[in-house]
Amino acid sequence: MVILRFAFAFLLLLCLTFSFSFGQDKDKKAEDKNAKADPKEKWIPVGQVVAILKEVRESDKSVVISIQTQGYSPQAKRFVAKMESHTLFLKDDVKIRLLNPPDAFDDKGRAKKYTPKELKELKGDDLKTPGYPADFSDLKNDSIVNLTLMQKPLKPVRGGATGLVGVAGKKDDPELARELGPKISSIVILGVVPDNAYKR
Repeated sequence: MVILRFAFAFLLLLCLTFSFSFGQDKDKKAEDKNAKADPKEKWIPVGQVVAILKEVRESDKSVVISIQTQGYSPQAKRFVAKMESHTLFLKDDVKIRLLNPPDAFDDKGRAKKYTPKELKELKGDDLKTPGYPADFSDLKNDSIVNLTLMQKPLKPVRGGATGLVGVAGKKDDPELARELGPKISSIVILGVVPDNAYKR
């Protein structure tokens, strides 16, 4: 009888241990599944635009650009070119590049040319991206830039409005509008507007 009680107690303990271990494995698999089900935030390309930097705002990581557009002039009775200003925000992982390497000078202050080896070193590890690495401080007013724009995917939400995937809100919400609008994913600094360009 004692042996039977001992055997029963042993089997009960074994079952409890197995159940606890199985429960832990199940919870761990559920956590791994949830982690995999949380995809990385996706962005879709919108296009590229060549513009002139008019203002650089480091406080909120935004820039004011000026782009040339065509508009109909009733006075001239034809389409004429005009400049329009727009404010755009930068992505957190924005890439900033210089199309040409920065100016180099010798000990006497004279301009010098880079050697192929120096140019390769300036290029950095990212050999596929055009230009040379730069940062936010290299963005100057009146710089000519090529901007690549990206945007979060959108889908219709209730009420016929447009919202972020998983986010409902009104179009006139400034915070939502900032999130919905295209952002700059890369900036290539092409050059600077000549001083005499504004004298024409």
